[in-house]
Amino acid sequence: AVKPYYEHAGITIYHGDCREILAGLDGGALVTDPPYGIGWARATWADSPEAYPELMRWLVSEGVRLGGWCFVFQAMPNAGRWHEWFPEGWRIFAACKNFAQIRPTGVWHSWDPVVFWNSGPNSGPNSGHVNRDYHVGNVAGHLGERVDHPSPRPLDTMQHIVQLAASLDTVVVDPFCGSGTTLVAAKETGRRAIGIEIEERYCEIAAKRLSQEVLPL
Repeated sequence: AVKPYYEHAGITIYHGDCREILAGLDGGALVTDPPYGIGWARATWADSPEAYPELMRWLVSEGVRLGGWCFVFQAMPNAGRWHEWFPEGWRIFAACKNFAQIRPTGVWHSWDPVVFWNSGPNSGPNSGHVNRDYHVGNVAGHLGERVDHPSPRPLDTMQHIVQLAASLDTVVVDPFCGSGTTLVAAKETGRRAIGIEIEERYCEIAAKRLSQEVLPL
């Protein structure tokens, strides 16, 4: 068994390759922001378009094995191939942003698509107050956090998705947990979570964020 990098208050982080670690874990909901598969220039990780379909098929099979709701962030340039990778009946959650740069380009990608499907028996939202298939995230606030990661997600959007994906007794699993935003969202909404991250410096950032106890205002 792999020794956790961090473990406290129902949140666990494993440092390593999720393709080697995830198979040994049980969970419920899959909520993750994997590499984009578009050869992204700012990525600090391998982002090979050629290897991406295989990675997605593996991720889908693991999501189905976990047996709950699955939410997987995607990049718009791959939209034409989602039907090849994701299970029948998949839908799109719109992770919108309250600030989108205005540039003299063509139509700008001002929201992020999150492909989602249900691999288990539960057919409805898991929260009494969150059921919309979109969220307008406060990117001005999250950019101010400076978590030292090239593509952090807004915490408020991840809290919304985590509450859609997992009831209070369901474990949230994020095999590409990066700077730990999914894990922080799970912690702040009272859920247990498991994250896996291949780069140790991001494990360190995530552990630091999680160890900063949230004080009530």
